[in-house]
Amino acid sequence: MRKWQILGSLLVLTGPLLLLSGMQDTSLVLSLMVLGVLILIIHALIDKDESSKRCRLGLHTYQRVSWKEDGPGEIIECQRCKRRKEVMRGF
Repeated sequence: MRKWQILGSLLVLTGPLLLLSGMQDTSLVLSLMVLGVLILIIHALIDKDESSKRCRLGLHTYQRVSWKEDGPGEIIECQRCKRRKEVMRGF
């Protein structure tokens, strides 16, 4: 299934490259980019196994759970899928 992700990414990146090369047909460029985004969305919804559709697309809603004991970072957790990450907040 990795090939669908590569195909979608290439279609999305093809749009700006065609515009920079001087192509005047913007409808073709936009249709390629939209098709690439749709392929990436469908691939994420089918392939990933999180319970929430928003989490499958990578749209997690994180909240702080606790501070790290050994450093200046904190531990955050998604409200829906309970995925935990250790992050370091900047100023």
